[in-house]
Amino acid sequence: MQPFPVFIIIVVVALIFKIFMSRSSKNYDPNRDFWEKERRADLTPAKSLDDMSYIDVPVEELPLDITTDSPEISEMQENIRVLADKKILNFTGISNTDLKLTYGAANINFLITCDMNYTRLVQNIARLAEAYLNLGLKSEARQLFEYGISIGTDVKKNYLLLADIYTDSGESSKISGLLETARTLNSLSKDSIISALESAVQNA
Repeated sequence: MQPFPVFIIIVVVALIFKIFMSRSSKNYDPNRDFWEKERRADLTPAKSLDDMSYIDVPVEELPLDITTDSPEISEMQENIRVLADKKILNFTGISNTDLKLTYGAANINFLITCDMNYTRLVQNIARLAEAYLNLGLKSEARQLFEYGISIGTDVKKNYLLLADIYTDSGESSKISGLLETARTLNSLSKDSIISALESAVQNA
């Protein structure tokens, strides 16, 4: 009797494996887990938000009274003042589903609003600081940029322009602090910011 050809054995095993994988893929619904999680999230009861760490905007300490001929600058200054009276929370990188699971479905609209307030705040902070920097108001720009960093902004320009200010001021060692903050971000911008800051450190 001739031995069973090895090639045929390999082909048979491959076919069995292919059939198994085909059946497995047919039984797996990539959306099923998502919708099950969403269903549980929608059923999560509301939790108290009394102990939330809302972000404080120290309008009296920030340089928001600089007078210029720019209506854009005046608008950004006013935007920050208005936001200071609102509830602000940073949920960058956290899905609405996870927010509902953590804090309850009934709170989701309020939490989304708080997060939108945060996004508007860090955007206005970075834009206003850059506008000040373009006017030669480096000290005022630095103060705004540093405030943005302190509340966990993921606006890339906030990090890079502040790094430039540190370099120009002979304080390149402070860029390492920006790097440490960037490494804690929960944002899609994280890797890009880290890479840019690492280049800034090397070129400082």
